[in-house]
Amino acid sequence: EPSCVYAWSKKGKKVWGDRTGKRGKRVNLIAARRKGVPDLIAPVLITGSVQAAGFERWLSLHLLPELSSPSILIMDNAPIHRKKVIRELAEAAGHQVVFLPKYSPDLNDIEHDFSALKRARMYASPDQSIDEIIREYCAR
Repeated sequence: EPSCVYAWSKKGKKVWGDRTGKRGKRVNLIAARRKGVPDLIAPVLITGSVQAAGFERWLSLHLLPELSSPSILIMDNAPIHRKKVIRELAEAAGHQVVFLPKYSPDLNDIEHDFSALKRARMYASPDQSIDEIIREYCAR
């Protein structure tokens, strides 16, 4: 679990403290959101890297059952989003897939959620799990 890496001290004084060298396992959050609605849709935590097969599984098992038809799925240009099977799954369920212009995180609303969650995780107590942080964020 990450902890806050910042500390305060008097001007000119160094801050000393212990910090483990272990970073722990990578945890990725896959989720969606509706425009104008603060809740995340189908949030799923995945330990390790997210591969195309994992994203495809999340789309078919978690996101598509949550959507009312027809919906427009707006995605960034991550390679796992651009796989042909992703578009085929969405279209078979009656949805349309649209890609954002390259290098436009400012147009991707969920990036603001991810940024807020990373901040919340940084300042959370060490015993608070990422799952609890996400639940608190969604409950606000």
